[in-house]
Amino acid sequence: MKRKRLIDGIIAFIALLFFGCSLVVHKPDLYHDDYGPSHYVKRDKAIEEFRAQVDEWINIPDFRPANIGIYIENPETREVIYSRNPHKLFMPASNMKLFTTASAIALLGPDYTYKTDLYIDGEIQDSVLKGNLIIHGSGDPTISGRYNDGDALEVFKKWGEVLKEKGIRLINGTIIGDDNIFNDVGLGYSWAWDDESYYYAAQISGLSFNDNCIDLFFVPSKTVGENATIFTYPKTNYIEITNDLETVPADSQKLIDFHRFPGTNKIHIFGTIPIDSDTIKDWATVENPTLFTLTVFKEYLESIGVSINNISDIDDLIIENPPYDKLELITVYESVPMSEIINTINKKSQNFYAEQVQKTLGVELKGKGDWKSGISVEKSWFSKIGINTNGIFIVDGSGLSRHNMVTPFQVATVLRTMKYHSSWEVFFNSLPIGGVDGTLEKRLKGSNAVGHVFAKTGYIGHVRSLSGYVNAKYGKEYIFSIMVNHYPTSTSEVNEMQDAIVTLLYNLDYWSANKSLFNR
Repeated sequence: MKRKRLIDGIIAFIALLFFGCSLVVHKPDLYHDDYGPSHYVKRDKAIEEFRAQVDEWINIPDFRPANIGIYIENPETREVIYSRNPHKLFMPASNMKLFTTASAIALLGPDYTYKTDLYIDGEIQDSVLKGNLIIHGSGDPTISGRYNDGDALEVFKKWGEVLKEKGIRLINGTIIGDDNIFNDVGLGYSWAWDDESYYYAAQISGLSFNDNCIDLFFVPSKTVGENATIFTYPKTNYIEITNDLETVPADSQKLIDFHRFPGTNKIHIFGTIPIDSDTIKDWATVENPTLFTLTVFKEYLESIGVSINNISDIDDLIIENPPYDKLELITVYESVPMSEIINTINKKSQNFYAEQVQKTLGVELKGKGDWKSGISVEKSWFSKIGINTNGIFIVDGSGLSRHNMVTPFQVATVLRTMKYHSSWEVFFNSLPIGGVDGTLEKRLKGSNAVGHVFAKTGYIGHVRSLSGYVNAKYGKEYIFSIMVNHYPTSTSEVNEMQDAIVTLLYNLDYWSANKSLFNR
C-alpha cells in the first residue's frame, strides 16, 4: 500500500466538504458503540464521511483478520466522533506507558526526584578508610550519560572528587551496593526469554547504572574476512565478549546480532559488517545491575588512584539494614525531576525507565518496591478517574509483556483526565510529535498533520498502538486511541492506516470553519 492512498483519501475528503450539499442534519442523534448509545454528536455530513473513510481503511482485506479498536472523542463536549470496539481488551504494547507516566505525574508530582546517598561506615586514618563505603540506592534510573552530555561516568567522577577531598586513597573494607529499595525480581512477568539480551528488556534494580546496559561499538576491519573490532563504553572487565562478527565486502549485507547467555555476562556477537560501514552502536543488557554499578565505580576509582579492597551486593553480606542514621553521609546524587524522566519514557519509549518508575510508585505509596505494589497504586488512582479496575490487566509499566490488556476507552479516559490535570503541560510535552520528534519523528511524512499530532506509539510482535491528541486544523482538539492486535500484514501498513486516520481527524473541522461556503 502506497503513501498515495493517504494523500488521495485526504483530498477526496476535503473535496466532499467543499462540494457537498445539506451537510448538516441539525437534529442530534446518538452514536452507538458496543455498549449502547454514547454521548450526543451532531450527525453532519463531515463526521459521517470521516467515519466512512475510517471504515474503508480498516475493512481492507489486509486488516480483516486483525483485531482493531478505535475510540475518538472531543474531550470538551464528550462527543464521540468514532467508536469501534472501544470496550474490548487489547494488548497495548508501549501505550502502557501512558498509564505509568500519568500515574507518576498525578501521584508523585512533576518535581519528584530520586536521591542516591553515599555513606561511610568506618573511620579515615592516614588516607585509609577503615570500613565500608555504602551506596544507598533509591531506584533512580538516571545514573547514566543521558543527562550528562553522554558522560555515563559523571556521577562516579563527582563521588571520586568527594572521596579525594576527604583524603581517602584506600578503602580497606568493601564498597557495598544497597539495592533493597526494590525487590530482586529484575525481569517483568512473561517477558520473552529471547529479548533478555537487548536494551529494551534491561533488568530492573534498586541500584542501576547506564540503563543497566553496556554500549557496544562495531568497527569493520580494513581487511575482508577478518573479525570486526568491538569496543565498549564504559570500558570494563565486567563483561566477556566472544567476537564472531566478520568484515565482508562493501556490497554485502549488514547483519549484526548478539546473545548474552542467561545468568551470565558472556556476550556472543556474530554476523557481518560491510568493510565501508561507519562505526555502528548498539546496547546489550547486563546480569546483576548492582554488581555492574559497583564494578565500574571501582574501576573508575582505581583509575584516579583510589584503591579498593572489595565490592559486594548487600544481599551477599550479613548486614541487611545498615543503621544509616548513625553513618556519615558524604554526598547525595539527586536526579533530574520526574517531568524530565517521563519525557524520556514517552518520547523515547524507554522501557527501563518506565519499570523503575512503576516500582517507585509502590515504594512511595505502599512502602514496597515491587511490581504488584506499584500496579496496585496505579489501579487505586484509575478507579478515582472512572476506570473499572476489574476490567484492566496490568503486569508491567512499559508494555513489553503480552499479558497487559486495556481498552481504547480506558486509554482515552487517562488522556482526558490528564488534559484537565494541573500537570497537563508536563504530560502533554512528554508525548512524541508527529513528523517532528521521538518515536513519531518519521511518521506522517507528506501529511498536513505534521506537528499537530501528539501521541504515544506502541509495538510488540503483531501489536501496534497509537494514542494521544490531535490539535485539529481549525481549533478543535480530539483525543484518540487506535489499537491493532494480531495483524497479518506489515507494521508499516498499520502505521499508514493509523497515520491516515489521524490526518483525516486533523482536517475534520474544515466544514465548521467554512460554514459560509455552504450557506450561500
